[in-house]
Amino acid sequence: MKTQYQQIVISPEQAQDIVSRLYDITGTATALPGEIDFNFRINTWEGEAFLLKIARPGEDENYLDFQKELLLHLQAENPDLAAPRIIKDKEGNTLSIFVDERGNKRFVRLLTWLPGRLWSSVNPHTESLRESLGIHLGKITAALQGFDHPMAHRSLQWDISQAGWTSDHRSLFSGKQLKMITYFQDLFQQENGEFEQLRKGVIHNDANDNNILVSDDLINPEVLAVIDFGDSVYTQLLNELAVACAYAIMHHPDPLDAALPLVRGFHKSFPLQEKELEHLYTAIAMRLLISVIKSAINKEEEPDNEYLQVSEAPAWELLEKWRAVHPDFALYNFRQACGYPAHPNEQKFRSWAKDQQIDLAKLFPTVRT
Repeated sequence: MKTQYQQIVISPEQAQDIVSRLYDITGTATALPGEIDFNFRINTWEGEAFLLKIARPGEDENYLDFQKELLLHLQAENPDLAAPRIIKDKEGNTLSIFVDERGNKRFVRLLTWLPGRLWSSVNPHTESLRESLGIHLGKITAALQGFDHPMAHRSLQWDISQAGWTSDHRSLFSGKQLKMITYFQDLFQQENGEFEQLRKGVIHNDANDNNILVSDDLINPEVLAVIDFGDSVYTQLLNELAVACAYAIMHHPDPLDAALPLVRGFHKSFPLQEKELEHLYTAIAMRLLISVIKSAINKEEEPDNEYLQVSEAPAWELLEKWRAVHPDFALYNFRQACGYPAHPNEQKFRSWAKDQQIDLAKLFPTVRT
């Protein structure tokens, strides 16, 4: 008997047939990773490439309209920013439909294929590459300023600002893992009042290893584009950087040091406020918590979907390293990376010290000056 996931999965052969019937494009389909949509690279006989995205049954059409409008906004605000372009079907629709073998209506989208290597295939991840990721995400954040859509305000478990739901799943863990989860959840709860007051807007929200495209330059690679805006949401702007850090600093012996180029790069193209940096440490941890808790839940709900567990082990490893970093020490480093004084009160102390007149002879009467 097929599982629920097996009943809705789309094969490469089916994808080839769908793109041929709806878009009059003939080629080979290669399956790509995806949490919700079924994604395929379509290579035509003429040498062109496209990204085919097939939704699950029951997908909200307004949600897909949100993604379409977001891409159009990016194209209008910053034409030089590499982002997928929407391809219309044979009938001139930006959103197409087909009915699967079980009678389910499925939405279909076709996008231009962007060149580049996936971040997950690049090794090593140099400091300059991580900084270029920060710069690129800062540009996206800047370009999305002023954009909004009703579906940007939907409930989304991957949104850090909505991470309170994770506290309902502590029973899935025990021992050291439970202590670690509880520590970060409590820290998030303590900071939540101030966190809610930070700047907000629509962000990409999913700069993971399989959504970042890198140039082919093996000496000085740089980020070319970020793809898949399916998790875009209206939330704290800081969360764009936090999500990127959560994935990009995995597998590094010193995760804080690995995060600093991203922070520096993001600040260059979208300046961060000092009060935002106070919450970056916890925001990174909460994205990792969401990842491991989602993995634990999905093991039961969709055991056949390997994509949902791809980051589980490295996320736990990073959480353990992150727990060993003191939040204040992380803050001082984040501030310094952005060009601020390392300690928030450094200037106050310098001003105070400058005004103090100390007579060493009074302090040390037995010492001759």
